[in-house]
Amino acid sequence: MKKLSLLFIVFVSFLHAQNLELVDGDYTFTKVINVNKQKRNIYPLVKKWLTDNASQYTVNRDDQRSGILSFEQRLPLVHYNESQSTIPSYTNVIEIKDRQVIYKVNHIVFQDVFGGMTNIKNDYQSLLKRIASSVSTINTFKEQLNQERNIKNRFNLRKEISSENEKLSKLNNINTLLTDHFASNADALVNLLNGTYQQ
Repeated sequence: MKKLSLLFIVFVSFLHAQNLELVDGDYTFTKVINVNKQKRNIYPLVKKWLTDNASQYTVNRDDQRSGILSFEQRLPLVHYNESQSTIPSYTNVIEIKDRQVIYKVNHIVFQDVFGGMTNIKNDYQSLLKRIASSVSTINTFKEQLNQERNIKNRFNLRKEISSENEKLSKLNNINTLLTDHFASNADALVNLLNGTYQQ
């Protein structure tokens, strides 16, 4: 049963990673929205949406001629474990064309915090590596547990597996939080363009 739950966690993690495509070394989420509107009508609509939600975003490009709106978004502090936390942020790019809007998320950055002090910045690939490392560690402990006969050692290995499972769960929660935010922004855009957006 535990093997199945671990496989499920890995599968869910893999699915979330599949929502993002590696483009020129940068993980990118893309949603193409087809709409029955012209560029000149879409742009002010999207810009107003950004202005209305200005507290959530920092606009860094507003180019009506090329049809590009770009803005930064920062999420609240999330925890890897008791002593390690991170602040995820990313760049949203909305490219507006006649009858089409392309929403992209890239430059995903984790501002890691260790023991209350801000440390280095990592990218999305670092999160995937943490998840893979955690899965590998759990598998190693499980192999050791299967071969171990000493009761005390078995108890300690079970504790290590439980602790690592908790870490893996938190990593997957961070991954899910991110991809849910990307999807939520994309859904808000779809609703905005269809006239069904609600604040």
